[in-house]
Amino acid sequence: MGKSRKSRQKAHRRPDPRSGRWRLFAFGVAALVVVGLAAFMALKPLRAARTPAAAAPAGPQVVVSMAGYAPARLSARAGEDLTVTLVNPDSRFHTDGGGWHQFRAEALNVDMKIPPSSQRTVTLRNLQAGTYEFYCDVCCGGKENPAMRGVLEVTG
Repeated sequence: MGKSRKSRQKAHRRPDPRSGRWRLFAFGVAALVVVGLAAFMALKPLRAARTPAAAAPAGPQVVVSMAGYAPARLSARAGEDLTVTLVNPDSRFHTDGGGWHQFRAEALNVDMKIPPSSQRTVTLRNLQAGTYEFYCDVCCGGKENPAMRGVLEVTG
C-alpha cells in the first residue's frame, strides 16, 4: 500500500523561510545590543582617563562614612587657611540618612553636606588659635555619636 495523499504532502512540505529569517534577525539584534553594551562598559575607564583631573587641593583629606570621620583629629596653624577635602564613600542606598554626611563646625560658621559617593572641599580662612569641634548630624546617631565627631586644633 502506498502512502496517503496527506502524508505525501506533509513529507514534501518545506519549512516557512520567513520564520528562520525572523529568528536570525532577532538573534542578530540581540547579539548587537549585548556586544554594544559590553564595548561601552569596557571603554568607560578610557573615557574617564581622558577627562582632565582637577588639581588636588593642599590640605588634609577626611573620609566621612557610616563609621565616622577618618581622621577625626585635624591640626592647623593660627592665621593660615586650611583646605579640607571631605570624601563620602557611602552609597545612596544606606538606610540611615540616604548616604548623606555633614561637616558642621558651628564656631567656624561652616555647615557643608556631602552627597553619597562624592567629595567636597571647604577652605577655612584665617583660623584663630583654639579647639573647634566638627560633627555630622545627618545620620548614625548624629552629634551624640562619638564616631561622628572630630576636633580641629589650631595652634599659634
